[in-house]
Amino acid sequence: MNKKYKTDADCNAIFKGLQSIFQEQEMTETIHNWGDLGYLATYVNKNGSFANLRIYPHGLVLVDVQSYNDMKKGEETEQLLKKVEERTKELFNKDIKRVKRLPAIVRGDAIDRYWPTADGRLVEYDIDEVVYDEDSAYQNIKILHSKQFGNILILSGDVNLAESDLAYTQAIMGSGKEDYADKEVLILGGGDGGILYETVKLKPKMVTMVEISF
Repeated sequence: MNKKYKTDADCNAIFKGLQSIFQEQEMTETIHNWGDLGYLATYVNKNGSFANLRIYPHGLVLVDVQSYNDMKKGEETEQLLKKVEERTKELFNKDIKRVKRLPAIVRGDAIDRYWPTADGRLVEYDIDEVVYDEDSAYQNIKILHSKQFGNILILSGDVNLAESDLAYTQAIMGSGKEDYADKEVLILGGGDGGILYETVKLKPKMVTMVEISF
C-alpha cells in the first residue's frame, strides 16, 4: 500500500498515528528514525508475517506486508491493511492526495506466474501448466499454458509470443494481401514457427525457414 500526502509530511505525527495498529497485533517493533529522512519501522508477528512502514518527509508513506500464503494469514493481512487505510483517512483525510493498494505478489508457487516485459514491467499471467522446459545450446526454452492466452513461448526469461498473438503473425505475413500459392518462401528468423505454420496453409511451392537460436 502507498499513500501520498499533498504537502511535506509530519513524519512523527504519521508514525504515532499508525503505530498503535501494529502494536495491537502484538507485533515486535523495530524503529529507525533518520530525522530529516523520515522513519522506517519493522513489525514482526509471532506467526512469521511482518510489515514495513516507511515514511518519507516529502509525503510518501509505504506499507509492505509479507505473510505465508494460507487462507487465515491472507485474511489477517487484508484486515491489517484495511485498518491502516481507515486510520490514515481518519487522521489525515484533508492532507491525503491519494491512497493506492497494490495486489499481492505470490511467491514460491510451483509454477511461476510473473514475467518481465522488454521495458521492465512485471506482468502476472494465469499460468496453469508447464508444457515444456529445456535448455538448448543457445538458451532456455519454456512453453507455459495460460487460460487466457493459450501456450506462451518464453526464451531465457523473455516472453516472446502466445497462441493468442495470431493477429501479429498475420500482420507480418501481409494480412491476406500477399499471395503465397505456388511460390518459394524464405523465412529468416522464424522463431516460434507461427509464420511457417500459417504459410503452409496457403499452399506455397516450397518454404525454407532459417533459424539459428534454438
